[in-house]
Amino acid sequence: MNNFNPMRSGDIYIVFEPHWFINDFDGLEVTCTHGSPWRYDTFVPIMFAGARIPPAHIYRRVHAIDIAPTLSRYVGAKPPSGSSGYVLEEIFSQ
Repeated sequence: MNNFNPMRSGDIYIVFEPHWFINDFDGLEVTCTHGSPWRYDTFVPIMFAGARIPPAHIYRRVHAIDIAPTLSRYVGAKPPSGSSGYVLEEIFSQ
């Protein structure tokens, strides 16, 4: 549902069986997607590595939209104006 835009999306959405997907999008070959409705496809690993980032695991639910505000905080910049995620504070704790 997060991928649907009533002004631009089509009237039909094709859903393949679990573990099936199209890997050629007009000549662009992909090896995976995260757009299916199946639960296994909703988990996207997020990893941060760099100076002053301590090793840690975050066991609570986080979202891909949390990446931009977290990276902005890391470099000391304002988050993008369209950003709606939250800073992953755990990567800043020592």
